Amino acid sequence: MTIDPRAPGLLAMVEDARVVVCLGPGGVGKTTSAAAIAVAAAMGGRRVAVLTVDPAARLKDALELPETPGTLHRVPLPGRAAGTLDAILLDAKGIFDELVRRLAPTPAVAERVLDNPVYQNVAGAFAGSDAYMALEQLLDIVESDDFDLVVVDTPPASHALELFDAPERILALLDSRALEYLGEPMRILGGASSRLARGLLSGVIAGLERMTGLSLLSDISALATDFGAVVPGFRERARAIRTLLRAGDTRYVLLAAPDPHATRDLVAFAREVARAGVGVDAVVVNRVLSFTLDDAARGATAHGSAAPSATASADRSAQRRRWSATLARHLVVCAKDLDTLRAAQAQVIAGLRDGLAAPTGGADRAPIWVELPALSPAPTTLDGIVALAHALAETRARSTTAA
Repeated sequence: MTIDPRAPGLLAMVEDARVVVCLGPGGVGKTTSAAAIAVAAAMGGRRVAVLTVDPAARLKDALELPETPGTLHRVPLPGRAAGTLDAILLDAKGIFDELVRRLAPTPAVAERVLDNPVYQNVAGAFAGSDAYMALEQLLDIVESDDFDLVVVDTPPASHALELFDAPERILALLDSRALEYLGEPMRILGGASSRLARGLLSGVIAGLERMTGLSLLSDISALATDFGAVVPGFRERARAIRTLLRAGDTRYVLLAAPDPHATRDLVAFAREVARAGVGVDAVVVNRVLSFTLDDAARGATAHGSAAPSATASADRSAQRRRWSATLARHLVVCAKDLDTLRAAQAQVIAGLRDGLAAPTGGADRAPIWVELPALSPAPTTLDGIVALAHALAETRARSTTAA
């Protein structure tokens, strides 16, 4: 079964996109929604890749991601999907090593960097963050030209600027004189205010070298010298990432949940996105209850008035009637509780609409607004993700701009 992306709404917005970046704080169903958007686009006929950073174990199993991260894996979509879907789990350290190999002027320089004890101990931190490595992986996939669309599940972050500032932080580091000083580490000691201070620093470093077995100063110097040869390539890629994040065919989807405690944080998150000069193209609110009291009451009443079996004894029939009446009362109580929760969710969603109504960043209009129902069971299997993708398609006609 295919999904028609031409109707107005979220899927139409995704249809002409090259990259879709899913934003939002943790706990709002961001990873699952990114997978559902990717599945919907693939079932609509596009060649899609979805990059995920830290999926839950069940979702990782649902996408059949291999244990080894950093490898694209074809997701077996059910039925006759018109397109294809590949998934990849971020390998921050692996992609950093691969970039060193690719950007070094010679294989010998690359191996010296990778074999350097200091690099091996600090490479993960030097990479900047999972956010920056996710962007590096994104750039690689986009430049491969093997896919029509790349959907990115961004790393968990309390602040949106962690993602958008990542290329700037790397550029600032590479443009600083840090590597120059590290290449001549004795200059650091020379900055000490006295001969005594320099002697103490030299003694501390010598002690560290004896305890660790590392030639600390020489290893730092060698790493800085060799790494300097790959800096131009990293600088060029950081600029390319910055351009990609603000490209006209890059779309941003903000994920939310109808949680009253998260509303203020989510609005603040959206404002940070705006300060980064990026427009939010769509807001997806997950886990919205569509259960109503009238539906439940009708079901409970029908259940309570069901006639007993003609072949059952009179005692058993009476017992069943008592059970049915008790069950009907419990169902009505549950329905009232759910209806109260649904009303509370509606109030939270109204607050989100008010807070996110104004155009943000580079957007010239308010974002598309989509509310996805709470599914039972939760979409933690491939079938569940496909069901969520179909829910996205079914809400397309009801997708409206926030009022």
